Amino acid sequence: MIKKLKLKFILINMTFVISILGVVIGVFYYSNVNRFKRETIMSLMQSIDHNRIPPAPDIIRLGRKPKANIPPLTPVFVVYLNRDQSIKTIYERNISATKELATTLIQLVENKGTSQGILKDYSLRYLKIDTKDGAKIGFADLSYEYNNLKTLLINCLLIFFLAVILFLILSLYLSRLALKPVEAAWKLQNQFIADASHELKTPLTVILANLQILFSHRDCTIKEQEKWLINTKVETSRMTQLVEELLFLARSDAGIVQTDQRFKTALDFSDIVLNGVLLFESVAFESKINLENKIEPSIIINGCESQLKQLVIILLDNACKYAGKDGSVSVCLKKSTHSAILSVYNTGNYISSDEQKHIFERFYRTDQSRVRKEGGYGLGLSIAKTIINRHKGKIHVTSSLESGTVFTVSLPHDSRQSYTL
Repeated sequence: MIKKLKLKFILINMTFVISILGVVIGVFYYSNVNRFKRETIMSLMQSIDHNRIPPAPDIIRLGRKPKANIPPLTPVFVVYLNRDQSIKTIYERNISATKELATTLIQLVENKGTSQGILKDYSLRYLKIDTKDGAKIGFADLSYEYNNLKTLLINCLLIFFLAVILFLILSLYLSRLALKPVEAAWKLQNQFIADASHELKTPLTVILANLQILFSHRDCTIKEQEKWLINTKVETSRMTQLVEELLFLARSDAGIVQTDQRFKTALDFSDIVLNGVLLFESVAFESKINLENKIEPSIIINGCESQLKQLVIILLDNACKYAGKDGSVSVCLKKSTHSAILSVYNTGNYISSDEQKHIFERFYRTDQSRVRKEGGYGLGLSIAKTIINRHKGKIHVTSSLESGTVFTVSLPHDSRQSYTL
C-alpha cells in the first residue's frame, strides 16, 4: 500500500509539474517566436524605407557608416515596382537576387493576394507596401529566424527535460519525507492488529477447548464440570477486558472517546489518588508490598473523573505487579506553580533506556519484567498516556537498578482551564 501511495503521490506531483512547466515554456517559446517574427518584419520595413534619409556624401567619403537600425544578420532585398508591375530596381542587403528570381517571387506574392506572408518554397518572408508610383516588396531570408527558433526550441526542450528530472528527484525525496509518518502509522496499525489478534486468540482457544470438553461429557453435571466452566469464565473476563481496552484506544484515535458528563467541573485530584491508593492496599498486603503515600490535599484540576480514576489505577496496578517480593510502592502527589505532579515509585527490575522509548507503545512488554504471566496485555501504559494527552498533561519514566522505577505525571491544575476530551 505504501509503495502504491508513493507512486500515486509522485504521479500527481509530476503531472502538476509537467503541466506547469509545459505552459510556462510554451508561453516563453511562443513569445520568442513572435519576437523573431517582429524583428524580421521590422528589418523588412526599415529596408523598404532605407532611402528616405540617404547618407551624406561626406559620411560615405570619410568611410563612416550611416545610422540605421537594420539588423545586419538578416539578409533582405527589396523590389521596387512601377505602376505596370514591372521591376524598377532591386535593393540588396547581405543577399543577391536576380531579375528572374524577383519576377517569380512577385508573381507568387500576387497569387497570394496578401500584404505579408511567407513563401515556404523559397524560405522567404515578404512585406508589400503600395505607393503612388507602384509598390515596394521586401523579401527577408528566414534562415536567421529559423536558426534562432531551432536553437530556442532545443534549449527549451533541454530545460524542460532537465527540470522534469530535477523535480522527479525532488518528488521522490518529498514522497519519502511526506509519507514517513504514514508509513510509521501503517506499520503500527499492522502491528496493533497482529498483536490484538494474537492476544484474542489465546482466550478464544481456551474457551473453545473447554466447550469441546463439556460437549464430550454431556451426561456429567455442572458440579462435575465446574473446572472447565470457571476457566471459560476467567478467559471470557480477560477477553472482555481486552476488548474494552482496544475499544477505548480506537475511540481515542478517532477522537470520539466518551467522557464523564461532569468533565467541565473542577475535580479534587487528591481524593481520586487517595481512593486509588486505598483500593490497592489489600492487593499490596497480599503481595507483601509496602505501600506508602504522600498526597497533598485539595489539589483541584479539570478533567474526566472516570478517566483520571482509570489513570491512577493503571499506574498503581503496574507498580504493584512489578515491585517484586517484599518490595515497596510509593505514591506522591504535590502541586507546583501550574501543575499537579503525581509520582508513582516501585522497586523491582529496572527498565533500560532502550525499553523506556517503547514503554508506552501498545502491547509492548519488556523482556525481563513485562511478562504475560503477570497478567494484562501491555495496553495499560498506552491507555494512561492517551488519558494524560487528552488532559493536556505529560508523563515520563525514569528507572535505574539502584533507585527503582518512577512514573511521573504532570497535569495542569488551573481550575479556569477546561478541556475538550
